[in-house]
Amino acid sequence: MEWKRFPRWIATAFSTLIMIEVLIMVSPFAAYWYSFYSPTLQDLHRSRWTAWLESFFLPHAAISNSAFLETLRWTIGPYMFSLGILGFLAFAGQIYSSKLRKKGVVQGGVYRYIRHPQYLCLAIAGFGLITHWPRMIILVFYLLMLIAYYLLARSEERRMMSAYPSYADYVRNTFMFLPGSPGKHLRNLMFGWVRKPALSIALCCVTGFAVSLGGGFALREYTIRHVARAPLPQERVLAVAIWPQDASRADIAGITQNVLRDPEIASQMQKEGQASYFAHLLPGDYGMVNMFANVNQRTMTPEFTAARFQYLIRYLFPFVGENPRYRPMGHPGQDQIKLILSRVDKPTDNQIPLDAVWDANAKMTPVAMVDLDWNGKILKRGDPGRRSVWGPITMPVF
Repeated sequence: MEWKRFPRWIATAFSTLIMIEVLIMVSPFAAYWYSFYSPTLQDLHRSRWTAWLESFFLPHAAISNSAFLETLRWTIGPYMFSLGILGFLAFAGQIYSSKLRKKGVVQGGVYRYIRHPQYLCLAIAGFGLITHWPRMIILVFYLLMLIAYYLLARSEERRMMSAYPSYADYVRNTFMFLPGSPGKHLRNLMFGWVRKPALSIALCCVTGFAVSLGGGFALREYTIRHVARAPLPQERVLAVAIWPQDASRADIAGITQNVLRDPEIASQMQKEGQASYFAHLLPGDYGMVNMFANVNQRTMTPEFTAARFQYLIRYLFPFVGENPRYRPMGHPGQDQIKLILSRVDKPTDNQIPLDAVWDANAKMTPVAMVDLDWNGKILKRGDPGRRSVWGPITMPVF
């Protein structure tokens, strides 16, 4: 019956949603995808109850001063994605090879120890992907994907036991996803008092979802504490240096204040009213300026090049060659830097205090952009376009 395929449809949908935003960023189809996706994210930001889904929970636009965060995003994440995909392909090959040779149920190799190594590998790969584009809504999709894969695995096992009666013995003698079945032991510890297994599983899923989501918010707070920044309360501006080395090299607060004294910048800020602002200081060769401003592009069609594709492949598959890791982040200590001033709003509220700019439901709108030297002297002014190149959707502040 069609309803039996429902878990597979759900699992496939969530897997696709997780992967598509990350991979689409370098594809020539980005404009078409964001023509659909951008309005959806804009709708989320219209309510304070859903705006937090657009926020980021790990550093993406900046380099933190936390070794843990930087290792997670540049090393652990790429290797988990790569190993997960390679493992999935290997185990899928084992399954389909057995089908072609009509060998029956696969129970050799890793399948001697766990029943669903393919789903385990997809879970590992999905975790690697969300460290690369760590938006809260992607984390939600990931958690729902894990639940969907569990339901799909159970559904497949019921069908297998109907087709192969001996499969029941294999299920009893083999772990489901991980050796030792830690999830089952945890469920029994927390909800062993619940008589109905289906109810205890549901409670375990809800608890795990809530704890994981809370972990996402905890990582977000941890990231905020490890980003180089300097508050300017009188100007209602929070200056953020993309590289902590740049923050230690110079007085980022003083440099930002010099820029804010410029008559044109001051005039622009007056037009914005009593708003609060981020001032991001980017290296001169920073490669992701379009996340903060719509630089030289007005059609949501960032240039697709072989170099960008090569970067993505080497980042996600570090076995292919040297991991380019920091390349899009530019290099600290450049002779020139770029400062982008962005006002910060919340849903239905555009006059927020400075200490609220970090809130998960806040959103940036670029209002001024200048190139300057380390003395704060403005060398060139630019038009930020009042949006990122991807449209008026929420972009990472760190």
